[in-house]
Amino acid sequence: MEIWVAYSFPDRNDEERLEALFAQLPAPITEPVNRYRNPADRKGRIISKLLLETLVRKHFPHQGFSWDRYRKDALSKPYMQGLDICFSTSHHDALSIVCITSGKACGVDSELARPVDPELYHDFLHPHEKDLIASNTDQATSFYKIWTRKEAILKALGVGISYEMNSIDAHKDIVMAGNHSYVTTPLFLSASIVTHLATPEAISTLHLEEISF
Repeated sequence: MEIWVAYSFPDRNDEERLEALFAQLPAPITEPVNRYRNPADRKGRIISKLLLETLVRKHFPHQGFSWDRYRKDALSKPYMQGLDICFSTSHHDALSIVCITSGKACGVDSELARPVDPELYHDFLHPHEKDLIASNTDQATSFYKIWTRKEAILKALGVGISYEMNSIDAHKDIVMAGNHSYVTTPLFLSASIVTHLATPEAISTLHLEEISF
């Protein structure tokens, strides 16, 4: 399958240009973002919105992009009403990223690899995941690889964090979630960032680009 991915490092963007572009978006899009008090979180969400619009307009011009089509389903999964695309977004202090496919499910998750105690997430991990983390000398990196696979799969499924996360065994690249099988693909964007895509089949063509505003 074919997938388009755009990412942006927040510190490579022009603050004034970001705000000017964001101000052009309709109020139903800007108002929820402006409720976030953490400046880095707000900035990450702004960049994600701009990346989404840029990708759709650039690679799917015939779809007729409009923010008026932006919706969320009952489980808060976003979609564009009437457009034959699926998309997923992720952001943190060091990266914003968006993936898009032509109608097939996709998910993306990215984490900044900070020091972490995997035991804090004990209840959310599958037994095989716990074993792999415990046997690894770099437990933090092992944890983030598993966690980003798991989160990307949940986004592709569209079920959110209400799903029983410990039922998903994401210690390998191919993962079963319920009755669905997903292929997870790592993206190496920075030494300090762990990122995975999740798709229902192997990616045959990956279009990857960095965009700064």
